[in-house]
Amino acid sequence: MKSNVIFLLFTMIICFKSMALSQGVNLHITITGLHSNKGQVVLFLYNSEAGFPKDHNKAYRMAVSIITNNTCTLDLNDIPKGTYAIAFFHDENNNGIIDTNFLGLPIEGVGSSDNGTGSFGPPTFKGSGFELKSNLSMTLKTKYFF
Repeated sequence: MKSNVIFLLFTMIICFKSMALSQGVNLHITITGLHSNKGQVVLFLYNSEAGFPKDHNKAYRMAVSIITNNTCTLDLNDIPKGTYAIAFFHDENNNGIIDTNFLGLPIEGVGSSDNGTGSFGPPTFKGSGFELKSNLSMTLKTKYFF
């Protein structure tokens, strides 16, 4: 009987320790500067430079939010600690893609976790990357070319 109790306690300790180790952190994102409340914001969280920012199939996680008062918020929960970068776009016509002009420039609002501080061309993972070590709130700005 005593060995059963010890085994049960040992098993419970291992389970609780595993649960504590597997819990990630939470990321709260506010996106500002949206031109209208039409459509939705589509956000992609990348955990490596592979595909960033254009290949959305390589994103670690995706989230969609409605827009209220030209702002939206998104919560990504249980994310493992690490280095990440965010890319998002204002899908004004709800077609699920970033619409571009004949030069390939976005005609819908776009943004990234570097808030547009990069040079010409799309942002890079290195320039947009941030360390996620604990729960984090960030505000990102939408950029429109037209």
